Amino acid sequence: MPRYGIYELAKGELDRITIEMIAQAARGNDSLAFRALDVAVSHIGVALADVANLLNPRVVIFGGPLFRQAPEFLLPLQRVIKQRALEKAANEMELKVSTLGSEAAALGAARLVSQKIVESLFQKKMDRPTDRVLSARLKPSP
Repeated sequence: MPRYGIYELAKGELDRITIEMIAQAARGNDSLAFRALDVAVSHIGVALADVANLLNPRVVIFGGPLFRQAPEFLLPLQRVIKQRALEKAANEMELKVSTLGSEAAALGAARLVSQKIVESLFQKKMDRPTDRVLSARLKPSP
C-alpha cells in the first residue's frame, strides 16, 4: 500500500479531508493522522465511560466511517473505557462495529415501523370483545 499523508490524500485541499482519508493515512503510518485518530478515540472513550456508568449498556455498536475504516481502534477505546468507567460496567460492555453499513438507519426505521404496525394490529384484535374472552380462556391458570 502506498504511503500517503493526509495532505496528499486531500490533494492539498484541506477542506476536503474526510475521516476515511485520515484512517487511510494512519494505516500508511502518517503520524499526524494517527495522532488525530488517537485524540478522537480518547474523547469517544471518555464519553462512553460516562455512558457506561449512567446506563450500563451491554453492547455498543459503532457505525460510520471511523470504525468501518479503522476497527483496530476498538481496543484502545476499550482501554480508555476501562480506565474511566466503573469496573463492572466497563467489563460487561461489549464494543462492536456494525456490519450494516450505510443502510443501518433505514433498516432500523423499517424495523421500528413494522413493530408498531404489528403492535397496533394486535391491540385492535385484543380490543374486540370476542377475542378477549377467547384469550382469557386460553391463558393457563396460576
